[in-house]
Amino acid sequence: MKTIVTLVGCLIGSCLFAGQVCAQSALVHIQGDQGNREAYFANFNVVFDRTPMDKILGPVQVRELDTTIVYEHPDKPEFSDLRLQFECVAKQTYDGKSIPQPAFDAPVRVRVGEGSWKLRREDIKSENLPAGEWRTSSSPVLLKLHKVACNEDVLRNAIIKAATAKNVDLFKKDIETIGLPSDFQLISQQRPPDYLTFAWTILWLEAKRPDPTGKWSRRPTKKETEEYNAKMEQLKKQYDQVASGIKSELEANIKKMDGESAFKKLAADIREGRRLSRNEFHMLTVWEGKTETDVGATMGAPITSTAGKLSFLSYGNEFDNRVIVGNRQGAVWEEGLYEHCNVQFVMHPDSNNTPRVVDVRIWASSNQIGKVRFACDGLLEVPK
Repeated sequence: MKTIVTLVGCLIGSCLFAGQVCAQSALVHIQGDQGNREAYFANFNVVFDRTPMDKILGPVQVRELDTTIVYEHPDKPEFSDLRLQFECVAKQTYDGKSIPQPAFDAPVRVRVGEGSWKLRREDIKSENLPAGEWRTSSSPVLLKLHKVACNEDVLRNAIIKAATAKNVDLFKKDIETIGLPSDFQLISQQRPPDYLTFAWTILWLEAKRPDPTGKWSRRPTKKETEEYNAKMEQLKKQYDQVASGIKSELEANIKKMDGESAFKKLAADIREGRRLSRNEFHMLTVWEGKTETDVGATMGAPITSTAGKLSFLSYGNEFDNRVIVGNRQGAVWEEGLYEHCNVQFVMHPDSNNTPRVVDVRIWASSNQIGKVRFACDGLLEVPK
């Protein structure tokens, strides 16, 4: 085992100095006794964000890491190619505040994602693997893979920094800050078949390779090579198409979120910390960001006015059943109830020049001080 570590340790230096091609994947972990060893490889070239949209701004993100396990034991597959999904604590809140990270040895949440598969040893055929449920684990290999998935940005920066300075020690120092061991090994291989070859030609060179089909004991024919290359090219195209679609969708979502964030900041600046009444707070919670069409669909036609870039949609109600009464002695007084309520929606154009609600202002008064019982009925509505 010492010889293997030394050999692979020599690879990391040449890999870092060879350029970007090596910044793709890593030999993360080897476990098991001879004859039953397993090698874990992680491709961090693309770590997908699988966070559900309703939790996209929350404190926990879901990151998916392509992980390949190569098996030595003859009763196991040649390899399993897993889409491992990990729950990662966000490093910052949406407004830029740092979030404390869990301890390096804290248990992790993980599941096997859709699209995982294995290559059977008995017939060299692929077989899809079902997606799994979320589970909590303290497995040493999963702790390492979790750190890769949740900190691939740190890995990339560490690679660039060390390659620029031509100093492997800088890489080792940087990855220790995220809990990865200093013997973490970068390799240039990027695909499951390449990992399979790496394991049997470098890691387990002294072992007898299980070969129930006889395909590993002879050189492939020209036809087999062409079929293999064609299949790999097809898989690459499918992968690129999926990645391109996900990237476009993700970029659109990020752009939308950035727009929403900018609009919320604009709305807050317009309100300038104005103290909201209880009704104003509740109304703003459901109306902020709604369009003029949304307001009109619920509230009806408003009285409109403008001031600069601001426009105002105003609605009012009034209740009055006051009467003047008197007695035989000539005294007169007023009886009955008078109250009024006004609701004003303040609009400002967003980045697409569509006016949207940035504030809701409510004025109400009554001749019974502190009590408005009827006039706001029908005005404090939620959007349809």
